[in-house]
Amino acid sequence: MEANTVRQMTTPWSGARGLTTGLMLTEVYQDVWTGKLLLSMGMPTKIDTPPQVIYQLQFDHVFGYRMLEGADVLNFMDDEDEGSSDTQIHLITPSRFLIWFHQQSQGLHLDDDIQHYRIASWDYCVDVLAGQVPQVLVK
Repeated sequence: MEANTVRQMTTPWSGARGLTTGLMLTEVYQDVWTGKLLLSMGMPTKIDTPPQVIYQLQFDHVFGYRMLEGADVLNFMDDEDEGSSDTQIHLITPSRFLIWFHQQSQGLHLDDDIQHYRIASWDYCVDVLAGQVPQVLVK
């Protein structure tokens, strides 16, 4: 297998400053009609009840997203910067996911300003390619 030569860098997303960290992903909801993607983040309260939602991220213009679970995330994060654990939301540049997206769409969106957001929790990692900054909805 050929080695990937694009080294990705993570930068904490400034919009996540001050948000609670250590949360788990509780829900992923996509409205395909409007193109919105809603990610709910929460804190477990009891072992047999769903986590209490602390905030939601709402992406209004999504080009694509992917989600990895549990141990799959560890290898995925190996080549990233380790020093920015004060936030769960990062911008990824350059982005292999975005390069792949442009290849698949045959460059149709090269003129669009697309950002790669990574939302990493202890149970899941969600990568979102978005054309707009997400809204943070605090519950």
